[in-house]
Amino acid sequence: MNQEPSTPEHEADASEPRGNTGTDWGRLVSTALVGTARRTVPTPPGLPERSENAAALLDLAVVETVRAKAGYVAHTATPIDPDPSDPLPEIGEAQAHRLDVILAGRPELLAEWLDLLVRSGRCVPRTRIPDLLDRAARDRGLRPAVAAAVGTRGVWLAGFNKPWSFITAEPMPGDAFDREAWEQGTPERRRRALRALRAQDPAAGRDLIRKAWPNESRGEARRDLLETLEPTLGPEDEPLLDQALDDGNASVRGRALSLLVGLPEGAHAHRLRGYLRRRLRVVPDAPNPVHLENVDPDDPELLRDLALVAAKTRARAKDPRPQDEHRERHQVLITHTPLDVWTELLDTTPGGVLTRVGEDDLLREAIIDAVGLRGDATWARAVLDHPTIGLPRMVGGSVHDLQRQRIRQLLAPLPVDERCERIRAVIGRTKGKITLCQVLTALATPWTRELSADVVEVLSRSTDRRSPTDTHAHQRLCVIAAEYMPPEHLDLLPENSPNEEEAHEHLRLRDTLRFRLDMHKELS
Repeated sequence: MNQEPSTPEHEADASEPRGNTGTDWGRLVSTALVGTARRTVPTPPGLPERSENAAALLDLAVVETVRAKAGYVAHTATPIDPDPSDPLPEIGEAQAHRLDVILAGRPELLAEWLDLLVRSGRCVPRTRIPDLLDRAARDRGLRPAVAAAVGTRGVWLAGFNKPWSFITAEPMPGDAFDREAWEQGTPERRRRALRALRAQDPAAGRDLIRKAWPNESRGEARRDLLETLEPTLGPEDEPLLDQALDDGNASVRGRALSLLVGLPEGAHAHRLRGYLRRRLRVVPDAPNPVHLENVDPDDPELLRDLALVAAKTRARAKDPRPQDEHRERHQVLITHTPLDVWTELLDTTPGGVLTRVGEDDLLREAIIDAVGLRGDATWARAVLDHPTIGLPRMVGGSVHDLQRQRIRQLLAPLPVDERCERIRAVIGRTKGKITLCQVLTALATPWTRELSADVVEVLSRSTDRRSPTDTHAHQRLCVIAAEYMPPEHLDLLPENSPNEEEAHEHLRLRDTLRFRLDMHKELS
């Protein structure tokens, strides 16, 4: 009876390879010992078929030796589905090279380049997608533009790197509701699916939010659900937002209140009007003719409608913060109440309202914030044109961050040409280039040719190089001009700086505008 030869004792030692590769090294050794004539040798993966078993065995031994030295561990993996094709054509080499230059040394121009790319109807090459996702991971403001630029390929790639997962929540053209993504997807995919449904069928999206709300234990998740209402917000959404005012999470209540501002004819807005009417007192001959009574800190209905938590019972006399809380309640009530209540109660125009409350700093500042929040062009013009609180007075001194934000909000509802004309009107009143820089950044829009010419004229003025403040202001103004001046206004700048000491900043400004001009031409 034929028997298989026994394995020699030393074969066990030989079967332990140097560096565990997870492969059957011992089988190779035993095959060599018993002879290739008595045991079949498989063809090594990736190598051509060999007619001689001995040669095939040696080939396989070489492969396994190299794997062992490289630290290879045998494993299996699920094949990765290829990235989806993008229907948009990719940009050419010249545009891709310009993107590389921007990423390497001109990051301030990336948002503008992405906007031009999206409007051109093209997409970025695959090799640039990781760099763009990395930038957007660090800068939230870039995310919508990056999402539009990287498209479905970017979403596919984000599945392999968690820090890029934010991109899966960004809406994209052609999005449709995906029930599987809503029921089983990540929070980002669920948000995107819900946005798509809201765009197609607001009522169906609202019903999904109602059903999901009780099961969302995290305040951030509930706030995200509310965020999806904003693009298609309507009167039918008010009951859901009103319910959110009772939420235990302050950020959820605050977001619900900010969305209710967009429903000026809703029940919540009418309740705020009622609160204000009951507390407003007008005494025509008094130094401050308009007076707003204190908001009762123990009025639960009012505090709820203002998204504020009721004050805890405490000894008010010993509390150092009652005045701060009083101002906060006043601020929230005035800011979120529709502006028409003021013209109704005082029977005057928006400008007249501002004049009547002009001596009360709390009322005046809160009404200005309400105008900025609501984006009402008529009220914005009334504030900007007011002789004592208007734009010339705002820029008459140092424009701090809060003031700059207010100017930006007041200018936002106006046409671009009007915004630029208003800035031109106050340029001569600004005290130096520092204030001009602050006002121009509040404009936050490309300039008209006339405004560009005015800024070029300011840049041509001599700077006191002995003053670090003046030097910094001039450099800052050049940076702002490089960002906001339309590149086709390059011809307004002389070839050489009129002031030799400022030649470097001048040439850098010209270089940036020329770079942007080429960028626009490439993506036009």
